[in-house]
Amino acid sequence: MGLSGLLFVVGVLSLFANIPALAGALFGAGASLLGAWITETNNRRSSLEDKARREIEARRFLAAELNRVIERVLYIHERASVNFVCAWSDDGIKPNDVQEDFIPYMPVLYPKAPQFKDLSGDDAMALILFYDSLHALDKNVNDWWQREGQLPANVFGYFTSLASTSLALAKDCIERFELEKLFPLKHESLATLSARIDRSQENHAKASEHCVAKFNTQKNSLAKAYPAKGRQAKE
Repeated sequence: MGLSGLLFVVGVLSLFANIPALAGALFGAGASLLGAWITETNNRRSSLEDKARREIEARRFLAAELNRVIERVLYIHERASVNFVCAWSDDGIKPNDVQEDFIPYMPVLYPKAPQFKDLSGDDAMALILFYDSLHALDKNVNDWWQREGQLPANVFGYFTSLASTSLALAKDCIERFELEKLFPLKHESLATLSARIDRSQENHAKASEHCVAKFNTQKNSLAKAYPAKGRQAKE
């Protein structure tokens, strides 16, 4: 663009200098450069618009599966938390969940779908991190379910922790892929997916604090009881 303008200026000066042949050549060269610049600018703009369009389409294409997988992880987190609390309370209540209830759904479209390549680098990385976290959850559920010698509270506590890690990564995906916009609530009284994730994690945090407090109370009670029995024996 700058060079084209310079050629036009020199062409005008050539006219004033009464050199019409040089002026014509300069005007022609300037017009050619200006046309090339306009074409390149339009091509670049069109390419950027096409890239943005393909990114949007890719996010929408992968959104339904992503939403379904996140819903499953949220369910696992809630059930693992319930089993954790029941195992800690030792009140005889045992939920009827089976191992399959804690197996996460694995994506089918990712990463083989061509649309995955159209995602931006940050969107693709968010998806990779979330889906990779599912493998850790899946492996540990298969490896540690009712393993001999393991306390149920520890097992379900670990399942909840892994699911919580996945949900933290899922929240980034929910925002990037606009899941709450693409899948609006059927009723206004219902909480959004992000809000349900926050609530589930907060509930588990409170339950964990309660269990730890209960354990410390029992531990302190036992610690005080032993010295008292020792003094009675000496007497």
